[in-house]
Amino acid sequence: MLWDAVSWSFADQIASLFELSEPSAALLAGDTTPEAFFATLRKTGALNDAVSFLALALPRRAAIAWGRDCIAHTVRQAKLSREDIVASAAVSAWLDDPSDERRWTAHDAAGAAGFASPEALLAMAVFVSGGSISPPGTPTPVPAAPELTGRLAGGAVLLAAVRVPPQLIADAKSAFLDRGVEYATGAAQP
Repeated sequence: MLWDAVSWSFADQIASLFELSEPSAALLAGDTTPEAFFATLRKTGALNDAVSFLALALPRRAAIAWGRDCIAHTVRQAKLSREDIVASAAVSAWLDDPSDERRWTAHDAAGAAGFASPEALLAMAVFVSGGSISPPGTPTPVPAAPELTGRLAGGAVLLAAVRVPPQLIADAKSAFLDRGVEYATGAAQP
């Protein structure tokens, strides 16, 4: 399936934004499409690389929506703190209305949650998804590095996957990747 929601033409453009494992890096050819390289990562069992690759390939808002969906599937296995619940709500609120005010609310929620849970990582992904990361009123806006949203969203997905029993982690990652492909193809919308 074509990744209609992904603007990248070549897999190496995405792979340059993070460090692939050595075996996965050896599989990368310069003219490989993102879809083809992703399929290779999955076929070889490089699920962590596949999650990171997909999170960076997706548009920022789609990567965050994907992360929210994955986290929602593991909430029952986790004992969420009040702060994690607030961070999760901040992500959902921003997805409903991606305003700068809600982006800053997500930032504050991520900090209150200690940047330690999938919910907090995803809230931080919201914060770095656009706009300035410098405090309000700062004369010069400071944008976040463009790959930070994908890196944080991918980290949130991977961290959510380890909430399930160990024997189910690979299955969880595979299910998460299936859902991410729905965002990549445009079948799912943020």
